[in-house]
Amino acid sequence: MKNSFIGMGRNPDSVVPDIPMGLGMALFQDEAARKTFESMTDTQKTTLISYIQCADTGDDAKRKISEVVISLREGKSAF
Repeated sequence: MKNSFIGMGRNPDSVVPDIPMGLGMALFQDEAARKTFESMTDTQKTTLISYIQCADTGDDAKRKISEVVISLREGKSAF
């Protein structure tokens, strides 16, 4: 992905938080979702990542990632 970083605390761009590993893997596997994500503004990316990171459990995070990827695949970038 262009200008993105997957990991924990190693993003050289302090404007956008690191992409959670599960989201990064899902975006890697879904070209349409990845293209929508790449077209988003830094603020939109930060909002999306924060939404996923506020999950209460691992299962909740997986559900949120799935929900986000489906929305991105459909071209929706607002969360």
